[in-house]
Amino acid sequence: KIEQSLPKEKLDKSKKFRLIEKEVQKRKNKYFDAKLKALKARNEYILNLEASNTTLHKYFVDDLSDLIDCMDLGFHECISRALMMHISAEAGRQASVQAGLDTLQSNISSLDSRLDKQRFLEFNHTAFMIPKKFEFQGKNDEVNILRFAEPELQKLLCADMETRLVQLKSRLTSLRAESEEVWKTLETAESTLLAMLTAKDYDCSGYFGENALPAHKPPETVSIKLRADRHETEEFYLTKLREFMMGTSRIARLDSKHEHIRQTLVDMSTSGLESPQSGGRVGGVLHSPIAKPPRRKRIGRLQMNGQPKLFGGSLEEYLESLNLDIPLIIKSCIRVINLYGLHHQGIFRVSGSQVEINNFREAFERGEDPLADMTDASDINSVAGVLKLYLRELREPLFPIIYFEQFMELAQLESKHEFVVRMKDLVQSLPRSVVIVMRYLFAFLNHLSEYSDENMMDPYNLAICFGPTLVPVPEDKDQVQYQNQVNELIKNIILFNDEIFPTHEIGGTFYEKYISREPDDNDVGDSPSDHVQEDMDSEVYPSEDECESLEATAQFDFVARSDRELSLRKGETVTLYSQVSNDWWRGSVNSKEGLIPDKYILIKMKDEDREKLELFKSSSSEESMRRRASSSNDSVLSGASSSHSPLLGANPPWPPILPPAGPPPTTHEVLETTV
Repeated sequence: KIEQSLPKEKLDKSKKFRLIEKEVQKRKNKYFDAKLKALKARNEYILNLEASNTTLHKYFVDDLSDLIDCMDLGFHECISRALMMHISAEAGRQASVQAGLDTLQSNISSLDSRLDKQRFLEFNHTAFMIPKKFEFQGKNDEVNILRFAEPELQKLLCADMETRLVQLKSRLTSLRAESEEVWKTLETAESTLLAMLTAKDYDCSGYFGENALPAHKPPETVSIKLRADRHETEEFYLTKLREFMMGTSRIARLDSKHEHIRQTLVDMSTSGLESPQSGGRVGGVLHSPIAKPPRRKRIGRLQMNGQPKLFGGSLEEYLESLNLDIPLIIKSCIRVINLYGLHHQGIFRVSGSQVEINNFREAFERGEDPLADMTDASDINSVAGVLKLYLRELREPLFPIIYFEQFMELAQLESKHEFVVRMKDLVQSLPRSVVIVMRYLFAFLNHLSEYSDENMMDPYNLAICFGPTLVPVPEDKDQVQYQNQVNELIKNIILFNDEIFPTHEIGGTFYEKYISREPDDNDVGDSPSDHVQEDMDSEVYPSEDECESLEATAQFDFVARSDRELSLRKGETVTLYSQVSNDWWRGSVNSKEGLIPDKYILIKMKDEDREKLELFKSSSSEESMRRRASSSNDSVLSGASSSHSPLLGANPPWPPILPPAGPPPTTHEVLETTV
């Protein structure tokens, strides 16, 4: 008002105008400082929420299990020692009690601390279920308030977050190094304590019989020293465990803050807001998240004698012990169903022979593969049955029970996009080995559902078969109500498995739609197997001495994918001995024998060579018909199965070669076209 009432030439001389102008500027500065502090406080609030959520999640997922393992460490071993002493003493008594001793021995052998812990968690799952995350309780417009803040505020906040990001990165690196040192000390203490707890001092057989030793009590000082050493070791072990758990909790909190800040800066940069002026050190941290350890450390890990338990055992421990991505039973059963059961009506719904299922189970438990020589679909229902039996008897279900409530929330989502996003986020919190197995299994189920018009197993029918196996409903829940949600969950995962499960982030074995008939073959099965080649060479095709060879010229470069195949270079002369199939020849290049792809060569045809070629092809056709007739008991199934297998000529694995308009295709391009 003063500015409008006074002329411009008198404004500078007006003392009242100058005082009011200073007061306005002072209040603007005060407002700016207050708003900056409020935004910083808001960011700190969000970061603390993330840290709190991570701490709670880590407690219920990792720490709770480790605490139980710690407090349970040696308990079963102590019971075993006491009972073994009782058995050893009773062995000298009359034979009438031997049956009872045998029963007691069997019970001791079945003691399993991991199984007891899992049952304890299942029976009390309500107390140990992962709670819901803390949510930001600000106003609706405060969620994206940073995007609409003044440029000066954005710049200051970005600079502050970048500095904090670098500090967190440095701190995390040092904390991880410290944690590794503490873990090594903890492992040493654990081994020492286990050696004390598993001492084999329970044998009393020497006190019975003709040459029985007189019973003598060890000096009291020895017992006192043993108890003192054990107590000291236990105290040291507990101290180191506390130090390790506190350190890992601190790492988890800082890592969640680091990742949240990093993702915020990346989002701001990509959305066109204040771009982080990231130099070398900040830019590297910004675009590369901290790598997490690939394998979780376990408390109370006991030494295993022989092969770990398959049925009724832990999937993680089994894969970790044998250094596998996929258990042999899953890989072998899926291979057989892929080859012979994709068109089988009612697969996984029709029960198999219980005798065959038990035989398969015993063989797999011994580490053998009873399905390696299977060549038809006669036992396909039993194969499907043993696969479901293995998944059903896992000690921990493939979908952990502590996530049951979260899985059920996802099953009720109507938006499929939201389901995929949230399910993908939840899968990332599962162990890597479990995720790889889930990805392999659901990719196979998705492939199987593609033939639902023939096998009558669409995603929902498969979900009905696998839902109770993969996601068991707790006993205190409404089985009917939750089973429908479980079926919906499994159905959606089958449908959207490609979007849900990570690919390159975790690596591991991937499911391939076109699987070789040889279980030990590592490639996709384009070239014939070794024993098939030997059979063809010995039974059908003439040897090099009985038949003259043909010559051919390599039209394109070819890189061998196995030891049985030969690499070719364009223009090389190839000697052909016999045609193994419609797509492969047996021949030699540069005096080296092996398999040669038919589509990569051009045969030099002369008048006298045409009869040889017809002989080779007719022999190959007769052998193909003979092999197809061997599975005539299920002609529809075997015919459909072979039509999708790259081993047979009905669907050749190599595309036909046309006169090239440009440079010849590379092997990678040919393989990509085939897939």
